[in-house]
Amino acid sequence: MTTGPASVVRVLWRQRALIVVLVRRELNARYRASALGFLWSLLNPLLLLFVYAVVFTYIFDPRFPGGEPYPLFLFSALLPWLFFSGTVLDASITLIDNGPLLAKVMCPPEIFPAVTVASHLMHHLLALPVLVAALIIAAIAGWHPFPVTIWMLPLALAPWVLTAGGAALAVSAASARLRDLRDLVGHLLNLLFFSSPIIYSLDGLSVPSWLERPLRFNPMSSLVEVYRSVVFAGRVPEPREWLIAIAVGVVAWLVGAWVFSRFRETLVESV
Repeated sequence: MTTGPASVVRVLWRQRALIVVLVRRELNARYRASALGFLWSLLNPLLLLFVYAVVFTYIFDPRFPGGEPYPLFLFSALLPWLFFSGTVLDASITLIDNGPLLAKVMCPPEIFPAVTVASHLMHHLLALPVLVAALIIAAIAGWHPFPVTIWMLPLALAPWVLTAGGAALAVSAASARLRDLRDLVGHLLNLLFFSSPIIYSLDGLSVPSWLERPLRFNPMSSLVEVYRSVVFAGRVPEPREWLIAIAVGVVAWLVGAWVFSRFRETLVESV
């Protein structure tokens, strides 16, 4: 069997109906014993935004340049990050948790990382109304103009989906072979979180020169900046910014698919 990124795409396309079924099963299982059910997909980001608004307004004032509301600045980058980090964390155990299904011939292993990405993408999409509502309230109150570029959000989200998909493929396959990687992933995500411009802005960053360069060349920075520009700043990213973000997503997906294809034949025995 020919392996590689093209093979992964073919398998995912052929199994798209099964992926939809498993995503529905995943979402239903998550909220099966919950009284509020899918409403938590709205309440969780709403409560998160409320906490940030209280903390960074009344307890800790970051004195963000330009007088822009820091809770919205932070929240606009935190939402895609939560999608990405949640996907990667769940991907590190998805093949192990689905070992019985993986052993079946008609259930190719590629679908489980895809289900992980799709389910977290659904949670992200369900959380977006909270962000939009907060932006509308901020505009009405005169705190921050409503970003007219928000219609470009699907374009800004695409590189995140590609990057999360590639990371999920690589991490899921590697974790099945190297069980210690599951514990390491969380620490790596924490390092990546603080090295990406999520809680701060690269503009006017005051750090030593030896640290500023790695921060600016962090591949995740382009994804964060493009997304935040569209949904918060109301600015159309420059073509160069788009190209870098798309390139990061495509390279991440190709590398992830390649890593998965290298481990694919031995995954059943590993789990």
